[in-house]
Amino acid sequence: MWAAGLALCGLMLLGWLYDGYSVEIYRQVRRGLENAAGGVQAVVRKTSAFVLTHPYFAIREVKVLGAEKVKGADIVVMSGLGPHTRIWNIDPAEVEERVRRHPWVKAVLIRRELPARLVITVEEWRPGAIVALDKLYYVADNGVIFKALDEEDSVDFPFITGLRAAELPPREPGTRKKLSQAVAFGQTVERAALGLSEIRFQPGGGIVLYPVSYSVPFHVGWGDWDEKLNRLQWFLREFQGQGARFKAVDLSFRGQVVARPRKRV
Repeated sequence: MWAAGLALCGLMLLGWLYDGYSVEIYRQVRRGLENAAGGVQAVVRKTSAFVLTHPYFAIREVKVLGAEKVKGADIVVMSGLGPHTRIWNIDPAEVEERVRRHPWVKAVLIRRELPARLVITVEEWRPGAIVALDKLYYVADNGVIFKALDEEDSVDFPFITGLRAAELPPREPGTRKKLSQAVAFGQTVERAALGLSEIRFQPGGGIVLYPVSYSVPFHVGWGDWDEKLNRLQWFLREFQGQGARFKAVDLSFRGQVVARPRKRV
């Protein structure tokens, strides 16, 4: 290496001593550098081809994380990865799009772990309630209806009724927000250990609650959820076990509980 440097310095000295010789030196040096660069590029191309096609980088393991409702084997099948796929030949965005088609999958992230492992991290939807339409569907906390129920799916969620398909997104974007609020209120009621069987949307607006332990419909209206929950809890404490006395209870008026008694026979 030092000899090459010494030779280059000698050529430069000759160019300084003799006019016109520096141009020839420049040409020779440039030609040498171009030849060297071409050799390096050829090596890079061969190395890249070797790395991209060598069996050492064929995927031997696909690890699925975060899947509870979905079987890991189903995720692998949906990914579309063949047994001899090279880890470099994967398009993560394309694989993620395929896996997201599963109704339980909310989000997915693909990560390579060299030399031969692919990690698929899945985030699943969490049901907040069940919407009754032409079929029964799960709805998430954010109001997204994401899956029709199968026979093996749990029905241990509050039912949301009174909606029509024409009222659902994308035709009525505002319905998603209403669903989200209704699901959130229903969950708050359940956390208060009241139990909830049904949330019914009224044609004129507002919702009606049907508690599990109290066979009376509670007309809630819309909004002011915390204040209405307090009044609902007060009523159930004060009239515990007396559901047979009332036909309906209205909580939609601010600061009031209007109980409608049943007619005596």
